[in-house]
Amino acid sequence: MKIVWIIDNKFRELYGLYDLKKNLSKKNIKIYFFYIPLWKTAIDLINPNIVVVPNLYKESCGPIVDYAEKKNVDIFMHSSEGMYYTDVTQRAKYPINLIKKVKKFLVWSKLDSKYLIKKGLKKKVVESGCLKFDKKNYRFKTKNNKKIKIIGIPTHLRTITGSGISKFNIPFYLKKVILKKNYERLGYFKFEYEYIELITKIIEKLDKKFDIIFKVSPFEDPKIYRETFPGQKIFPGHDIRDFLRNVDVILNVFSSTAIDAIKYNVPVINFNKFVNWDKDLLKTKKVGPNAKLGAIKIGIEPRNIDELIGLLKKNKKYLLKLCKKKNLFKKANELAGTYDSLGVMTNLFVNYGKNIKKRPYNYIYYIKYFLVEIKQTLFGRIRPANFKRWKLSDQKLLFNLRLY
Repeated sequence: MKIVWIIDNKFRELYGLYDLKKNLSKKNIKIYFFYIPLWKTAIDLINPNIVVVPNLYKESCGPIVDYAEKKNVDIFMHSSEGMYYTDVTQRAKYPINLIKKVKKFLVWSKLDSKYLIKKGLKKKVVESGCLKFDKKNYRFKTKNNKKIKIIGIPTHLRTITGSGISKFNIPFYLKKVILKKNYERLGYFKFEYEYIELITKIIEKLDKKFDIIFKVSPFEDPKIYRETFPGQKIFPGHDIRDFLRNVDVILNVFSSTAIDAIKYNVPVINFNKFVNWDKDLLKTKKVGPNAKLGAIKIGIEPRNIDELIGLLKKNKKYLLKLCKKKNLFKKANELAGTYDSLGVMTNLFVNYGKNIKKRPYNYIYYIKYFLVEIKQTLFGRIRPANFKRWKLSDQKLLFNLRLY
């Protein structure tokens, strides 16, 4: 059996895939990883039995589902990002016209399961969890009883610190957003400036005995943070597990790192209560004090900077008690369950492959695939999150993000 696994964001999705590939190879099941722009030539060349997609959005992987169906290839979905479960988000995530074509949904949590079961898809749901949160990752949790010395700040901006073209002409980008009347996006844009202001004020108020490490999002330019905050450290790697092993607490707003942190026994302090949120952004209930679900609800919530500084003077054990009191461990698990994800996925594919016929490779498409790869490399959109199987650095990342 052959599987084509489509990667949207290598920094988020490669966790544990090295282990899965290794497990499946022992059962004579081949798995191939490709980034989204190569999906069509990948399917034509590999001629797989299964295609695993990270989303069903019309502008992303929706066309893959339709094409795979025409090619008589079974479609599995394992969401690239699964921690938002509002009705609006779920409807966009699972479009009615496509979910009927999907054979299996490998979901992150019971919240996802419930939604799909309500849609009459119980037989298609596999509660696998996400490999990033596989229980094997938590065999070595951080120690509890120590003073707070190192503060981690996972950043999550896009425009003013982005690595894309927008940072070179922010007024032009802003004009586009205004003309489209995308007030939600405009609200996020305002938040980015507010975020830098708050981080600056917090750092200025902190005692110099604290060390600060920024974990810069893959969609941001670390050089900008290095020049903006020259006295602070920038985490050099991509593995969130290594980052969390090197900090005592994290300061967050809505980065999903909050989920990882809680699971690793790293307390989370969320300063969303003293962000001056834009009124249009508050209406969405995705962020801010009105948010119902998501990483923004994971954290101790001081009312102002002084309260935040006071919390940082406590020890880690005290902060973890506050996290437990606020049910943050339970909430984190509701958003992204801790499962034996590797075992569940391995068994799923092995059992599924028992009744599937072998399909030959279509080597005639190799030249076409090669040319498309070259075209994407030379002229395609520059996107750091793309996984390129021919790059040694990406193969190294795949290996480094294996399970512990």
